[in-house]
Amino acid sequence: MKLDPRTKMVMAICLSSLALIYDTPGRLLLLLAATMALLLFFRFNPGAVWGYLKPFLSLMFFLFVIQSIFSPGGAVLLAAGPVPLVTSQGLSAGASVVLRIMVVTAAAMLFTTFSSRDFILGLVQWKVPYELAFMVAIAIRFLPVFRDEMINVVTAVQLRGVELKKVPWGKKTAMYRRLFFPIVFGAMLKAQQLAVAMEARGFRAYPRRTYLRRLDLRRADYVSMLLFLAVTLTLIGLM
Repeated sequence: MKLDPRTKMVMAICLSSLALIYDTPGRLLLLLAATMALLLFFRFNPGAVWGYLKPFLSLMFFLFVIQSIFSPGGAVLLAAGPVPLVTSQGLSAGASVVLRIMVVTAAAMLFTTFSSRDFILGLVQWKVPYELAFMVAIAIRFLPVFRDEMINVVTAVQLRGVELKKVPWGKKTAMYRRLFFPIVFGAMLKAQQLAVAMEARGFRAYPRRTYLRRLDLRRADYVSMLLFLAVTLTLIGLM
């Protein structure tokens, strides 16, 4: 089914909002299953979904460990003498963080099914200022850029003879922490190059912009948006 970019944006916002509101692993797991089912409905390849999430596995594992250790409460599962290290509440908090990231990342994949130009055009037709719509589109496209920078940096480390599979988890966590700065620097460099390209092409040179075509919402778009909004508000009200 071919839907308007604004419809898919509403779907992604609803799923991400529920992911941020839910705080139990059970609900987040069901939400992740619903998100994956939606991606399959739009004919996403499961391998592509896994490839999209794979670069963030180390980050999710790190957050899971941190949340498990520093979230007190519940039954003590692992202790160092009198000091509790891992509790049931900590494991629940760690699993919730990981599942929340997976839901938001999977929902963001809906934005890869249409072009930035169509997305901006749809927002402008909703009376959103062009500059604001352009900033939203760039922010959405930043996640794949950040992922590509992470892949490039990790590949560069492997080309220098570092076998990541043989590195202990403790040293691997420290290594990823040091790699964070070149990843951010690479993303900022791409943002600077984009700003230069925008200025070279006369961004905001004219007060008004014209468009070659127009996007029209169909009945399927209205039904889909109303259904997602109704289900989201109902689930929030039942909490």
